[in-house]
Amino acid sequence: MRRSGAIGAAIGLGLAVLPAGVRLDADGTELARLLILGAALGAVVATDLAEHRIPNRIVVPAAVACAALLAAEGVRLQHLLGGLAVVALMLGLSLFRPAAFGMGDVKLALLLVFGLGSLATEALILGLVLAAVFGAVLMLRHGRIAVRRSLPLAPFLSSAAAVVVFL
Repeated sequence: MRRSGAIGAAIGLGLAVLPAGVRLDADGTELARLLILGAALGAVVATDLAEHRIPNRIVVPAAVACAALLAAEGVRLQHLLGGLAVVALMLGLSLFRPAAFGMGDVKLALLLVFGLGSLATEALILGLVLAAVFGAVLMLRHGRIAVRRSLPLAPFLSSAAAVVVFL
């Protein structure tokens, strides 16, 4: 994938979350967290669609920055438990059956927890449901051969994050 495509997607989605941050009456650190999350999601979706991988060089620094901003906001761990439970479930599935989820998907889910805070549980569940519905549609259209297809998860998780933030 061309680097300019990922950069353009990162800038576009990063700027797209600004109205959501304003609507949510986000303070400075929360708005910064949403901007980092939006930019990272834009680049990750572009890369996942083109290459079927989620680059650590994008997800890890964004997750660390969002976690630091969460800590600066004084967010309590209890607000993150639901999202962290979904991440733990994804990690378990990834270790037990690596074809189900890649480790990049698990790290992306963790980024969503740090980026969205208490909204992460809804975004993760909605994203997984969207991916499952799309997979079911593929199964109906293509039959059993669709099982062998690799489905990029980043677009579904990112779309769900956008829905949760904008609504």
